[in-house]
Amino acid sequence: MWSCDLCRSAGNNDNMITQKDAIRGQHSWQSELKNSFLSLDEFLHQIEIKADQLSGSILRGANFQFRVTKQYASRIKKGDPTDPLLLQVLPSVIENYSSSAYTSDPVGELLLLSQQTKVLKKYNARGLIVMTGACAINCRYCFRKNYPYSGNVGQVAIAAALGEIADDSSISEVILSGGDPLFLNDVQLSSVFSQLAEIKHVKRLRIHTRLPVVFPERLTQKFVSTLSDLPYLLCVVIHANHPNELDDEVLKKLSNCKRAGITLLNQSVLLKGINDSPQILAKLSERLFEGGVLPYYVHLLDKVSGAEHFDVSLKEALMIEQKLRQILSGYLVPKFVKEVAGADSKTPISELGL
Repeated sequence: MWSCDLCRSAGNNDNMITQKDAIRGQHSWQSELKNSFLSLDEFLHQIEIKADQLSGSILRGANFQFRVTKQYASRIKKGDPTDPLLLQVLPSVIENYSSSAYTSDPVGELLLLSQQTKVLKKYNARGLIVMTGACAINCRYCFRKNYPYSGNVGQVAIAAALGEIADDSSISEVILSGGDPLFLNDVQLSSVFSQLAEIKHVKRLRIHTRLPVVFPERLTQKFVSTLSDLPYLLCVVIHANHPNELDDEVLKKLSNCKRAGITLLNQSVLLKGINDSPQILAKLSERLFEGGVLPYYVHLLDKVSGAEHFDVSLKEALMIEQKLRQILSGYLVPKFVKEVAGADSKTPISELGL
């Protein structure tokens, strides 16, 4: 039922499509995903950008490997080295330079893991399972780029996590995260869904995923039906940062989920030079709502090493949030928050203090 390849860390993403999945047919989402760009040079050729246009800023041989779906690449403006979608995935030499404020564990998850648990219990009544280290796209600002996936994901780890949840009646909401949990196939996920259904104190399931945005083919009719039939409340939180990520195919797939009765939310990361503009975020909120998705959070950057060039100052973030409230209807304004290690909730940026 479970593939060892699918349970490996994000550093081995190129090996994460099982042989069984690959031969299911050329139209399966697994075989389509296998065609993602793993070569930076092939990717740059596809989007018609020459290396010299990037002023020698490309980081080759990065520990956090390059990976982009062809669907995401198709939305990048060809020949434009400043495209906001490109900047999210392009390895840059700037990643080698970070101040001491930027660490390998920006939200304190390694400390939680040191307590010999497979469930991350950051907040009251919620338990988070890191399902896999695999993602369809490797975003350069990822706060889990240094997460110790080996030994903490896969069949054994997930079984242990489900056992912990079953033994802890204080957990009423389970969060599936990663990596990207939708990288796992339907059989694997259905097994987890079924086991959660047997735990009576679990009332809600939340799935965090970027796959519907960067690879909408994952939302097959069969899988959407599976989600809509779950016996507990379900919320799917997608991760979109820029309106250009949401083409018509993405909105079509999201609308299918909405019509199936699935609650859809979005959270974004505020990224310098990408979406640090009230006009861009307003357009994102409006585009999301067209697909049946409500804006949820805009996160200040988690200060992970190698991502300092994406950081937006608190002062600027407050100004963007204020302007966004003037532009949009209230239900389209996401909450601007920061995750503070050890805090008992996400912290509104208005409470952080300049």
